[in-house]
Formats: sequence, structure tokens, C-alpha cells
Amino acid sequence: MIINARVITTLAMLTIFAGMSLMAAGYPPKARFLPLLVGIPGTIMCLAQLIIDIRQVLAASGDGPPLDAEAIAQRPREARMFLWLGAFFAGILAFGFLYAAPVLILAFMRLGERESWTASIVAAVATFAVLYLVFVRLLGLFLFEGLITPLILG
Repeated sequence: MIINARVITTLAMLTIFAGMSLMAAGYPPKARFLPLLVGIPGTIMCLAQLIIDIRQVLAASGDGPPLDAEAIAQRPREARMFLWLGAFFAGILAFGFLYAAPVLILAFMRLGERESWTASIVAAVATFAVLYLVFVRLLGLFLFEGLITPLILG
């Protein structure tokens, strides 16, 4: 079996989500809620994607070259997704979830996926509403506020 970039990417994401879930299991109950809320579904989806990717590799390895036209065409999209992932990481690290996530969702929807302004703005507002209303107000959770935001807001 030839392991392609898609399988390696899925394995990397599976490692991140499973590791995050295992680390969060040792936290106090209130602190582990959010990491487990993201980590457990992420782990399950990565496992499902890994099965799909391995099946595709096994099906393709029997009757064709390991690198077909579809795999070559997929590389720029994967590279863009890694860039967006890096942008989300940097934005949330710098400005925190509450402020960075809606702006990044707006940018991703409009620039990355070429959605309409209406759909992009609705997604950004919905992201802010979920983060603020559900996590901050309803559940009373502390969301990471970023490294720069406290310097700006005081």
C-alpha cells in the first residue's frame, strides 16, 4: 500500500484531536468541557476520513499509477487549506476566539470559498453569537482572549 499525502494529513489531524482529547481528560471538569467538545467529534471524523482515504489508496494502487491527475489537482487545494489553518491558529493566538473567529470565518467564506457577502457575514455573525451566547453567557466558560487583545483593551 502506498501512503499518500491525504492519508498522512488525516493521520496528523487524528493525532492532534486524539492527543487533545487525552490531555483534556486529565483536566478539572469545567476546564475539559470545551477541548472534549471539539476533540471527541474531531477524532471520530478523522477516523472515518482515515478509513475512506485508506480505501481510496487501496483501490487506486491496484490498477494505476500512485499519483493520478485527481491527486495532482488536489494539491493546491490542500496547500490553501493548510494556509487557512495557519491563519486561524495565528489569529486566535493573537486576538482570541471571540474576536478572531468571526473575522477569520468571514475572510475564509468570502476569499477562500468565494461565497456571497451575505452568506459570509451571516456565518461570521453566527460564529460570534455561538461563541458569546453559548460559551460565555450560557455556560460561563472562559475563552482564550489572545496575546494581543489584552494589550489593546487593557
